[in-house]
This record gives sequence, structure tokens and C-alpha cells, in this order.
Amino acid sequence: MDRLKKLMDSDRMVVSGWTGMQDPLYLTELARTGLDAVTLDMQHGMQTENSVIRGIAAVMPSGKPVIVRIPVGRFDLVSRALDAGAHGIIAPMINNVEDARRLVSYSKYIPVGDRSAGVTQVSGLLGVAPKDYVTNANQNTMVLAMIETAEAVENMGAILDLDGIDGIFCGPGDLSISIRQNVVADAYGPDTIDIIKTMPIEAKKRGKLAYTWCGDVAQTELANQLGFDYVALGNDPFYLKNGIETALDQMSFRK
Repeated sequence: MDRLKKLMDSDRMVVSGWTGMQDPLYLTELARTGLDAVTLDMQHGMQTENSVIRGIAAVMPSGKPVIVRIPVGRFDLVSRALDAGAHGIIAPMINNVEDARRLVSYSKYIPVGDRSAGVTQVSGLLGVAPKDYVTNANQNTMVLAMIETAEAVENMGAILDLDGIDGIFCGPGDLSISIRQNVVADAYGPDTIDIIKTMPIEAKKRGKLAYTWCGDVAQTELANQLGFDYVALGNDPFYLKNGIETALDQMSFRK
């Protein structure tokens, strides 16, 4: 149950897969790659409640942690995903302290939050006694508030200060939309890069974590330079296209 915490205690930036695919066989193969973790996306990916439950079980034998991004405002799915075995939660559009408090209430047990105790699935899947799970869950499950609007940037310090929020997750595309008021995203562009640079700094001041999403290797290298603890790299089309195109490019008869 401490897979993610152990990763975050390492000295290098963690690189996670980011997937909206439901098929558990695909998720099993994704977990067998060199990625450090797997993130299941319910917001913009095609993950559903049922596929997340099956997906967590599919990834679990790999020994890698699973993080779930819930849809906007679906706090009811936080404890559901954790009860299914998720090691971390990413919640989008956490714009103020009240949003963050609601997130914590569903994701942490008392005295930090109000998460209900129902751990038959997670304790069995992780191979721990129910008592041990509930005793250690608050420190071993990572709860991340997405900072992706101008309002969230304004409230970032207060969100990070809240007990039960383990870190923040930069949403670079939506952040650029909010700041620029332009629906065409410009992730890590000139209008937002200075804001993004502050995120690892503000998180580390408080002993908390800074995660971000990166669309390609160049953005991942930038995130590492900026001091982010964790990146989610690309998405399923990115993996498939790059893998197939790399193989085709190596075929001499196709040149």
C-alpha cells in the first residue's frame, strides 16, 4: 500500500503512464513497460467506474502504483477508487479551499477527513489486514489538487496549506486557457510558464509534492528542470504512434 509513497521518496522524478483505455489486457502491458506508475483518466479519458476497478486489479501484479484522475466534481468517486486499490487521486478544477476541503473529506480518514471505512476489496488486493490499511492509508495515499485556472493559482498557497492535500497537479493546457482566455491550449507557453515555475517551489516550501502532465519528451525534460516530483507522460495515442512509427522507421525496406 505504500508503493506510491516509496516512489515519491526517491531522488528522481517519477514518470507515470496516462491512459484512458479501458481494456485490462492493455493496462497490464502498459504496466510492464519501464513506466514508474500508471494513471487512469476518468475526466477526459474513457475510464469508467467499472473499468477503473478492473484496471487497478490489472496493474496491481506489476508492483507499480495506480493513480486515478476523477471527473470534475465527482468527489463520490474518490473513496470508491481508493476502496478499489488506488494509491493516489488527482482531482481536477480544485479552484479554492472549499473545493480542497471537499476533496480531503472523501479521501482521508478521521481526524483529517471523513472517508467511510469499507476496505474489503483494497485490503485483499494489496494483501494487508483491514486494520493495517485504515491505520496507514492517510499517509500512504496521495491526494492531489489540480491547479489549472486563474482562481486556483490565486488560491494555490491556501490549498497547499490544507491538511490532507499531499500536493498539487499542474494542468498546463487548461491553465493556459484560463489565463489567456483562449480556448486553444498553449501548455508551458510564455503566458503561463512563470506561473508553472512557482508550483514546485510553493509545494516544496510546505513539504508537499508537485506533479504535472507532459505531452512529449521535451516537456518532460522541462518539468524535470523545473523541479517537479512526478510527471504523467502523454496518452495512449502517443504511446501507440511512437512505438509503431519507431519500429517502422527501423525497417530498411521501408526507407
